Amino acid sequence: MAPLLGPQPGSLEPINLPSGRSFLVQLPAALDHTAEETRAAGKSRREWPVVFVFHGWKETAAELQHYTQMSDAEAIVVFPQGVDNAWAPAPYASTSGEEDIDFVHDIVDSLRATYPVDRQRIYAAGMSNGGGFAQYLACQEPDLVAGVAAVAAANYDPVFSGCAASDIPRLSIHGTHDEVMDYFGGDRHDQRYQSVPDVVAMDAQRNGCTSAVRVEKLEKFAIQETYQGCRAPLQHVRITGGGHIWPGRPNRRQQDIASGFATDRVLDFFAIPGRETS
Repeated sequence: MAPLLGPQPGSLEPINLPSGRSFLVQLPAALDHTAEETRAAGKSRREWPVVFVFHGWKETAAELQHYTQMSDAEAIVVFPQGVDNAWAPAPYASTSGEEDIDFVHDIVDSLRATYPVDRQRIYAAGMSNGGGFAQYLACQEPDLVAGVAAVAAANYDPVFSGCAASDIPRLSIHGTHDEVMDYFGGDRHDQRYQSVPDVVAMDAQRNGCTSAVRVEKLEKFAIQETYQGCRAPLQHVRITGGGHIWPGRPNRRQQDIASGFATDRVLDFFAIPGRETS
């Protein structure tokens, strides 16, 4: 894959791949050397984590980038654009899971050809349909994904079908009054989607967690469950009364949920410094 052209540290720019697909890449301001310079200098040059953030159905990469507000993240942040604004394996997607996974690999190859990417720290996050795809990507490509965070995820059955055995750090954030992807599961587009408690229980089994759970109140309506004894970390944040939203997003913020809440939780889970919070 040829190196990318154009984006500079601290910038956000669209990139078109030879395949015809596109993404936005947001570079940390402190990125001051190329992949070639890093290879020449060896381990003395910093390598950067990569965070993929996948948009929801009928959204665009630009819309997601605007409301997640990750510009202060000390990482290379990628906002891929889904074909027809959707991601596999949701029932309304026009692409196959294989096609969307190949797209992610193309992006990784392009980034690694240009920037000093930490291959061991590539993360996947997403909202709604994008949260479902982030989990699907981790399910199918555990050697690629170092951690996954799903917000208000579309947990359609195929997301969890044929998963490779893996211990992957997993975070989920979901509102109990989600009017689109009900917290307790249901059917949409003639396909079943799983309840959040069932998905978390499945993740706990996959990560080898014990039955012990540490419960903390993060905000008035935000309860965090951290599972214990796991081979890889597992957390679930339950937003009591929360709807189908990226919690803390500008202009549509739930009362008593801090601005930037979900973004801060995702970056913290991936151990990536972000904006300073009071």
